[in-house]
Amino acid sequence: MDDINKHEEETREKWGDTEAYKQSQERVKKMNKEELAQSALDMDKIIAEIAECMKEGEAPESEKVQALIARHYHHLRTFYEPNLQIYRGLADIYVSDERFRSHYEKMGKGLAEFIRNAMIAYCNNEEG
Repeated sequence: MDDINKHEEETREKWGDTEAYKQSQERVKKMNKEELAQSALDMDKIIAEIAECMKEGEAPESEKVQALIARHYHHLRTFYEPNLQIYRGLADIYVSDERFRSHYEKMGKGLAEFIRNAMIAYCNNEEG
């Protein structure tokens, strides 16, 4: 429980004044435990499919991976309205923040970097 409280405090300190944070707080308040659990399961499924693509030798820029990354990007709308700048920042956090990195690395060695690279490719594609 202390880890959750610490994470909430850290999140509020870093992003508490952003529109995305405010949206997230409002949307989470409206969700019940089952909806929150389903959202987590949906994200886990997307990440597992990305990990499988990586294991199969797909490139982060491949059509298959990019379709999954698009699902990942749009899934964030459960909590806030993402934009490409926010998404790029999130991609970097997946690698630079040890908590995220270790979470993804448990699912596959190199997965944090793979997802980051796929997210950056998605942003580049969306920007044209």
